[in-house]
Amino acid sequence: MDINLKLSNGQTLKGLINSPGDNLKAGVVFVHGLGEHIGRYGEMIKRLAAEGIAFTAVDLPGHGKSDGSRGVIKNYSLIHEMINVLLGEFQKTFRGIPVFLYGHSLGGGLVLEYIVSQSPAISGAIVTSPWLKLSFEPEKSKMVLAGIMKSILPSLVQPSGLVVDHISHDKAEVEKYKSDPLVHGKISVGLFHSATTAGKYVLANGASIKIPILLMHGSDDQITSPNGSRELAAENKLIDLKIWDGGYHELHNELFRDEVYTYIINWIKNHI
Repeated sequence: MDINLKLSNGQTLKGLINSPGDNLKAGVVFVHGLGEHIGRYGEMIKRLAAEGIAFTAVDLPGHGKSDGSRGVIKNYSLIHEMINVLLGEFQKTFRGIPVFLYGHSLGGGLVLEYIVSQSPAISGAIVTSPWLKLSFEPEKSKMVLAGIMKSILPSLVQPSGLVVDHISHDKAEVEKYKSDPLVHGKISVGLFHSATTAGKYVLANGASIKIPILLMHGSDDQITSPNGSRELAAENKLIDLKIWDGGYHELHNELFRDEVYTYIINWIKNHI
């Protein structure tokens, strides 16, 4: 079922909620990555539903079918508001059902920052390939520009620098990404600065996390750094770290995705 979420700044975020019906055991509130949208997660929705797990998400501001300039998220308080509403609506609709946050890439960083700063009362979280650190060094000019412009013109947009061939070893998934009209390769200097700052904040405060987290990364991720995930997991025994040997950035779209989904679903079932 399609949903519309209106933020306090007037932006409308487009999304969906999917329930497996009478078989409902748990739910996932999902946050996607930079430049993409929830329409790319049809396979995930089906696989979770088959195991009795509901799914709800919206396209981030400036992404997919949601309002906003492409690649622009004005501040993280909007993300806090978005997640608060999604969790609140889920818990109101499915009373007593365990709910998990799930974030990928930029979404993984957003979920971790939310957990550290807001301490939500949820059953746990699944985080894949989070933006805590990048695997590549951004151009020095971009770093300087972000530092200068973050306060003057935070909505200034630049190319994200993402190399699409590095998302998955599955060439069909790479081609689908390249041909998707709702995918974009943009990021504002304000969002780049916020994401970088949030990654440092999470790494500095990971010991404060009080809920179980499944943290997964591909060992060959050339977009976000698996070392960032290793560093975070070393700070807290509630974080279960799984490094997938040879994996690229989108583990859920890798050639071994069956194993990835089985691992995630079993983890959720063990934490219900």
